[in-house]
Amino acid sequence: MIEVTAGFCILWAFLLLVLPLHLLLAAMGAALFHELCHGLAIYATGGKITRLTVGAGGMVMETTPMPPGKELICALAGPAGSFWLACLYPWMPLAAICALVQGCFNILPLYPLDGGRALRCLLEWLMPMQAERIRKLVEILTLVLLFALAIRAGNGAILAWGMLVMRKIPCKDGTFGVQ
Repeated sequence: MIEVTAGFCILWAFLLLVLPLHLLLAAMGAALFHELCHGLAIYATGGKITRLTVGAGGMVMETTPMPPGKELICALAGPAGSFWLACLYPWMPLAAICALVQGCFNILPLYPLDGGRALRCLLEWLMPMQAERIRKLVEILTLVLLFALAIRAGNGAILAWGMLVMRKIPCKDGTFGVQ
Protein backbone atom coordinates (compact mmCIF):
# COMPACT_ATOMS: atom_id res chain seq x y z
CA MET A 1 0.00 0.00 0.00
CA ILE A 2 1.32 3.44 -0.93
CA GLU A 3 0.12 6.55 0.91
CA VAL A 4 0.98 10.16 0.10
CA THR A 5 0.11 12.51 2.96
CA ALA A 6 -1.34 15.98 2.69
CA GLY A 7 1.77 17.30 4.46
CA PHE A 8 3.93 16.07 1.57
CA CYS A 9 1.72 17.81 -0.98
CA ILE A 10 1.74 21.08 0.97
CA LEU A 11 5.53 20.92 1.42
CA TRP A 12 6.09 20.31 -2.28
CA ALA A 13 3.73 23.12 -3.26
CA PHE A 14 5.69 25.46 -0.98
CA LEU A 15 9.08 24.25 -2.24
CA LEU A 16 7.98 24.72 -5.85
CA LEU A 17 7.27 28.35 -5.01
CA VAL A 18 10.56 29.13 -3.28
CA LEU A 19 13.24 26.91 -4.84
CA PRO A 20 14.54 26.64 -8.40
CA LEU A 21 13.14 23.60 -10.18
CA HIS A 22 16.58 22.13 -10.98
CA LEU A 23 17.51 22.16 -7.27
CA LEU A 24 14.21 20.57 -6.30
CA LEU A 25 14.60 17.84 -8.94
CA ALA A 26 18.18 17.13 -7.83
CA ALA A 27 17.07 16.80 -4.20
CA MET A 28 14.14 14.58 -5.18
CA GLY A 29 16.38 12.39 -7.35
CA ALA A 30 18.86 11.96 -4.49
CA ALA A 31 16.04 11.13 -2.08
CA LEU A 32 14.49 8.60 -4.46
CA PHE A 33 17.86 6.91 -4.98
CA HIS A 34 18.37 6.78 -1.20
CA GLU A 35 14.97 5.12 -0.73
CA LEU A 36 15.52 2.77 -3.67
CA CYS A 37 18.69 1.52 -1.96
CA HIS A 38 16.67 0.82 1.19
CA GLY A 39 14.07 -1.05 -0.86
CA LEU A 40 16.65 -3.14 -2.72
CA ALA A 41 18.32 -4.08 0.58
CA ILE A 42 14.98 -5.07 2.10
CA TYR A 43 14.22 -7.42 -0.77
CA ALA A 44 17.83 -8.69 -0.94
CA THR A 45 17.69 -9.71 2.73
CA GLY A 46 14.38 -11.52 2.27
CA GLY A 47 12.14 -8.81 3.70
CA LYS A 48 8.96 -7.44 2.23
CA ILE A 49 7.67 -3.88 2.16
CA THR A 50 4.13 -3.87 3.52
CA ARG A 51 3.41 -0.13 3.40
CA LEU A 52 5.04 2.93 1.88
CA THR A 53 4.18 6.37 3.27
CA VAL A 54 5.44 9.57 1.66
CA GLY A 55 5.12 12.49 4.05
CA ALA A 56 6.59 15.89 4.79
CA GLY A 57 9.25 14.23 6.98
CA GLY A 58 10.35 11.80 4.29
CA MET A 59 9.44 8.35 3.10
CA VAL A 60 8.75 5.48 5.51
CA MET A 61 8.82 1.85 4.41
CA GLU A 62 7.11 -0.50 6.82
CA THR A 63 8.38 -4.03 6.47
CA THR A 64 7.82 -7.51 7.71
CA PRO A 65 9.75 -8.13 10.96
CA MET A 66 13.49 -8.56 10.48
CA PRO A 67 16.25 -9.73 12.80
CA PRO A 68 18.64 -6.95 13.92
CA GLY A 69 21.41 -7.97 11.51
CA LYS A 70 19.20 -7.71 8.45
CA GLU A 71 17.57 -4.50 9.66
CA LEU A 72 21.06 -3.06 10.17
CA ILE A 73 21.93 -3.78 6.53
CA CYS A 74 18.65 -2.27 5.33
CA ALA A 75 19.03 0.85 7.49
CA LEU A 76 22.57 1.50 6.25
CA ALA A 77 21.74 0.84 2.60
CA GLY A 78 20.11 4.27 2.15
CA PRO A 79 23.04 6.34 3.46
CA ALA A 80 25.46 4.06 1.57
CA GLY A 81 23.54 4.81 -1.63
CA SER A 82 23.57 8.52 -0.84
CA PHE A 83 27.34 8.50 -0.30
CA TRP A 84 27.84 6.51 -3.49
CA LEU A 85 25.75 9.06 -5.40
CA ALA A 86 27.90 11.82 -3.88
CA CYS A 87 30.90 10.23 -5.62
CA LEU A 88 29.30 11.15 -8.95
CA TYR A 89 30.00 14.85 -8.30
CA PRO A 90 31.96 15.43 -11.55
CA TRP A 91 28.96 14.30 -13.62
CA MET A 92 26.00 15.34 -11.45
CA PRO A 93 27.23 18.01 -9.03
CA LEU A 94 23.88 19.22 -7.70
CA ALA A 95 22.46 15.73 -7.12
CA ALA A 96 25.77 14.68 -5.53
CA ILE A 97 25.67 17.57 -3.06
CA CYS A 98 22.03 16.84 -2.20
CA ALA A 99 22.91 13.17 -1.69
CA LEU A 100 25.87 14.04 0.53
CA VAL A 101 23.76 16.31 2.73
CA GLN A 102 21.01 13.71 2.93
CA GLY A 103 23.48 10.92 3.72
CA CYS A 104 25.16 12.95 6.48
CA PHE A 105 21.80 13.86 8.02
CA ASN A 106 20.42 10.32 7.87
CA ILE A 107 23.52 8.73 9.39
CA LEU A 108 23.12 10.73 12.62
CA PRO A 109 22.60 8.28 15.51
CA LEU A 110 19.09 9.58 16.23
CA TYR A 111 16.13 7.22 16.03
CA PRO A 112 14.14 6.96 13.69
CA LEU A 113 16.84 8.20 11.28
CA ASP A 114 18.90 5.52 9.56
CA GLY A 115 21.87 6.03 11.86
CA GLY A 116 19.65 5.66 14.92
CA ARG A 117 18.11 2.49 13.54
CA ALA A 118 21.56 1.12 12.74
CA LEU A 119 22.79 1.95 16.25
CA ARG A 120 19.71 0.30 17.78
CA CYS A 121 20.19 -2.86 15.71
CA LEU A 122 23.90 -3.04 16.49
CA LEU A 123 23.31 -2.57 20.22
CA GLU A 124 20.46 -5.12 20.29
CA TRP A 125 22.73 -7.56 18.55
CA LEU A 126 25.83 -6.98 20.73
CA MET A 127 24.37 -6.11 24.14
CA PRO A 128 20.61 -6.59 24.24
CA MET A 129 20.19 -5.84 27.96
CA GLN A 130 21.76 -2.35 27.83
CA ALA A 131 20.82 -1.49 24.22
CA GLU A 132 17.98 0.95 24.89
CA ARG A 133 19.79 2.80 27.68
CA ILE A 134 22.98 3.20 25.60
CA ARG A 135 21.00 4.26 22.50
CA LYS A 136 19.21 7.00 24.45
CA LEU A 137 22.49 8.19 25.97
CA VAL A 138 24.10 8.40 22.53
CA GLU A 139 21.07 10.36 21.26
CA ILE A 140 21.27 12.86 24.12
CA LEU A 141 25.01 13.33 23.62
CA THR A 142 24.51 13.77 19.87
CA LEU A 143 21.78 16.38 20.39
CA VAL A 144 23.92 18.27 22.92
CA LEU A 145 26.89 18.25 20.53
CA LEU A 146 24.71 19.40 17.63
CA PHE A 147 23.24 22.16 19.81
CA ALA A 148 26.73 23.37 20.73
CA LEU A 149 27.68 23.42 17.05
CA ALA A 150 24.40 25.17 16.17
CA ILE A 151 25.01 27.94 18.71
CA ARG A 152 28.43 28.51 17.20
CA ALA A 153 27.01 28.53 13.66
CA GLY A 154 24.15 30.98 14.25
CA ASN A 155 20.37 31.34 14.17
CA GLY A 156 19.72 29.24 11.08
CA ALA A 157 21.57 26.29 12.58
CA ILE A 158 19.69 26.67 15.87
CA LEU A 159 16.43 26.56 13.93
CA ALA A 160 17.60 23.43 12.10
CA TRP A 161 18.53 21.85 15.45
CA GLY A 162 15.06 22.65 16.80
CA MET A 163 13.46 21.02 13.78
CA LEU A 164 15.63 17.94 14.32
CA VAL A 165 14.58 17.74 17.96
CA MET A 166 10.92 18.07 16.95
CA ARG A 167 11.42 15.15 14.58
CA LYS A 168 12.62 13.10 17.55
CA ILE A 169 9.12 13.04 19.04
CA PRO A 170 8.30 9.32 18.94
CA CYS A 171 5.62 8.54 16.41
CA LYS A 172 6.36 5.05 15.20
CA ASP A 173 8.08 3.11 17.96
CA GLY A 174 7.20 -0.53 17.73
CA THR A 175 6.75 -0.63 13.96
CA PHE A 176 9.22 -2.07 11.54
CA GLY A 177 10.33 0.32 8.87
CA VAL A 178 13.19 2.11 7.23
CA GLN A 179 13.06 5.84 6.80
